[in-house]
Amino acid sequence: MGLSHRERVQQALNHEATDRVAVDFGGGPATQIHPDAYQRLLTYMGFEPEELRQAGRGAGQVIVPNEKVLQHFDIDVRGIYPGRADGDASATLDAHSYIDDWGVTWQKADMRAQYINVKGPLQHLVDPTPDALDSIDWPSPTDPGRVRGLRERTIALREETDYAMVLNLGNTTFALAQRLRGFAELFEDLLLNPVFASALMERVTDIVCGIADAAIGSVADLIDAVSTADDLGTQTQAFMHPDLYRKMVKPHHARLATTVHRLTQARMILHSDGAIRELLPDLIDIGIDVLNPVQVNAVGMVPTELKREFGKDLCFWGGIDTQKTLPFGSPSDVATEVRSRIEELGAGGGYVVASVHNIQAEVPPENIVAMYQAATNTNLA
Repeated sequence: MGLSHRERVQQALNHEATDRVAVDFGGGPATQIHPDAYQRLLTYMGFEPEELRQAGRGAGQVIVPNEKVLQHFDIDVRGIYPGRADGDASATLDAHSYIDDWGVTWQKADMRAQYINVKGPLQHLVDPTPDALDSIDWPSPTDPGRVRGLRERTIALREETDYAMVLNLGNTTFALAQRLRGFAELFEDLLLNPVFASALMERVTDIVCGIADAAIGSVADLIDAVSTADDLGTQTQAFMHPDLYRKMVKPHHARLATTVHRLTQARMILHSDGAIRELLPDLIDIGIDVLNPVQVNAVGMVPTELKREFGKDLCFWGGIDTQKTLPFGSPSDVATEVRSRIEELGAGGGYVVASVHNIQAEVPPENIVAMYQAATNTNLA
């Protein structure tokens, strides 16, 4: 008799061999699907159109697949999410823009596009001091709306199913600081105004740890993984030299990791796109258990080398290319890549198959089907 879905994920994250590789679609970090690709998938599979459950704001954001689709592909993971704060200060500006609970303005070009952050509440400041942080309103990490009903929903899902549970906490210190201050402005601060940069990241980390404390505290005994996100790289290199990361950013990541591991035995996932191989020893050092999305087309992110160098300490979640193979390959190409990735990353456990980031609008439905069929039908050596 095979493993249950939950057992399969638990063993994979414990670096133990499983009956087949664990598979995620929409439950973990950045594994959802664009609405256009999802509607074509439903039609291709012969399913009726449905009301879409969006994982983000607006028509251009991604979709959490419905239970019928997840069961069809025998997906092992289900995601749970904190609720919206009662005091959420987000507001719609017009059909294409809004302000989020952190005071960041988001905008999209049209109804099919994704929102992009375009202005942060601290972006206009010149040579700011830490006192400037008191000039804006901050989200409350203890707002009861964030955890209202979270435990009850998670208990019901855990008792009624055998799926692994991932608590998704979203973006953390560095990504949020970038949005508040501005991308270029924060990097200038890291080098030219480190006192302010440190104070900003400290304030953000205070809130992120507070949200984690409340959310994890309500479901600590029910979850199998906690997902956080903080992009640290581009297609070709990390955002910063490892020395700068260790000095300015790592202490804040370490504080969040300590909070997570203090509260639960669940594994900690970090979602970080890009070529971040040189930062992996530091991420392992602070207690990151799982790397997502394993952007295999980024420089240095070679699956066999990652497994050989870091597979003892780090699990991998993702790895199926969304830049070339999924959108532009054939179903056979997709299946071949899935089988290769399982061979490269799945031996002895430590791997969950998923797309490298969300499935984008142009991905053909037959390629999506090929990915999940290959994953669940490939035996582990």
